[in-house]
Formats: sequence, C-alpha cells, structure tokens
Amino acid sequence: MTAETAKRILDICQEAGQLEHFLPSLPDNITPRCVRVIEQIAVLSEKGPVRVSDISEMLDVTKPGITLVLRDLNKMGYVEKQKDTTDNRVVYVSLTKTGRELYQTYVADYHAHLGTILNEIGEDQVSLLEKTIHRILELVAADTNNVNK
Repeated sequence: MTAETAKRILDICQEAGQLEHFLPSLPDNITPRCVRVIEQIAVLSEKGPVRVSDISEMLDVTKPGITLVLRDLNKMGYVEKQKDTTDNRVVYVSLTKTGRELYQTYVADYHAHLGTILNEIGEDQVSLLEKTIHRILELVAADTNNVNK
C-alpha cells in the first residue's frame, strides 16, 4: 500500500468521526461519552445486574475513568449505584427513569431514525466496513506493540 493510500484511510476515519456532529443536541452536562456509558448500562442490564467493571470492559476504558462518569451521571439523576451486600468492593449500577428516557431518546430512537436514513446501504456493505476497520486496527495495534518493545 502506498503512503497516499494510508493517508486516505486516516482521512476516511477522521471523516467518519464527523457523524457525531449530527447527533441530536444533548442535555446540559451530558457528553457523547455519558451517552455511551448509559447505552452500555441499558444493554448489559438485559442480562442481569451491571457492575462498574462490566462497563469498563465493554468500553475498553479504565475502571477509574468509568467511575468518574458514573459519579457525574449519578449526581445528575441518570444512574443509581448500589453496593453488593456480600462484597463492598462490587458496585452495581442501573438507570433511573430519567436515564432510561435519555437512552430511549438519544440511543434507541436515534438509531431507529438512522436505520431509515441509511436504508440503502446493504448489510454486506456494513459487514465489509466493520471487518475492514477491525483489521486496520489490528494491524496498527500489532505494529505499535512491536515498536514499543
């Protein structure tokens, strides 16, 4: 691959990041990162109680980083935290009614809306895009690991 093609890949990835500009306006003090955390809580809660470590693993973010976001979301009334009765180190989180409403509006409804807008893009194209991006990340990460050794 030429250097010019590699640059095109980086430019395309940067351009894809601009999709975030089309998100509906978020409530005060709510960031896209907050929405991603709320989304993970909603998804994970379908399988059972949600621990801070579960969110951390799903988003590939440190537990202290997730803890800070959860602290803010708790103060704003979007999530509730509860310690495990048998192990005080374990904290469970759940969405409040306000948190579920935010999830519905800014995740579920928005994704449904995007689904109608992007209807002409086939599942095969989405799968190819996903596979390509994952492979690019694997290759770059492997090279970065080799460079850092």
